[in-house]
Amino acid sequence: MARKTPSTMPTTDLQREVIALTRRLIQRAESGFQLAVPTPEIRFDLKGKAAGMVIFSNTGTVVRYNPLLLEENGASFVEQTVPHEVAHLIARALHGRRIRPHGPEWKLIMAFFGAPSHRCHSFSTTSAKDRRMRYFVYRCGCRAHRLSAIRHNRCRSGMTYLCRSCGTPLVATTTP
Repeated sequence: MARKTPSTMPTTDLQREVIALTRRLIQRAESGFQLAVPTPEIRFDLKGKAAGMVIFSNTGTVVRYNPLLLEENGASFVEQTVPHEVAHLIARALHGRRIRPHGPEWKLIMAFFGAPSHRCHSFSTTSAKDRRMRYFVYRCGCRAHRLSAIRHNRCRSGMTYLCRSCGTPLVATTTP
C-alpha cells in the first residue's frame, strides 16, 4: 500500500467521495471485464487547469485529482472526472499502452460506466493558476537558444541537443 502523505490523505467529504467512487468503478470494471487492476495511489495534488490525470510508471499507478476544481464543482466533478480517469486505468489494463488516450477503447469503458465520453472538462478555471514553463539559456557556436525546463532536465541527465544552424552542441550558460 502507498505511503500516506498530506496530498494523499482525504481532507474533505468530497475527497472521500472521490476515493470511494474511484474504488467502486475499478471493482465494477474488474467484474464486468474479468480483469484485475492494481489499486492506484489516489492524490489530491494536481494544480492548474487539468481536473485529473493518471500517471503510469514502473513503481505503480497514481491517479491525481485537482482539489480546487473538486471543491468548486462538487458533484459535477465527481460524476465526470472520476469515471474519466478510471476509464484510463481500465483501458490500459485491457488494451495495453499503445491505444489513443481518448480513443474507441476508452469511449467503450466510459459507456460501460454510463458517463459522457468528453475528452476535456468544461469547468471554469478562472481561479486556477496557470502553469508557467521555465526556460534556460544555452549557447552554441553561432547564437543563444532558449530551452524549456523539460529539455534542460534532459540535458542534465546526459542528452545532447545540436544547433540546427551550425551543428554544434548546445551548452548551458551560467545564468538561467
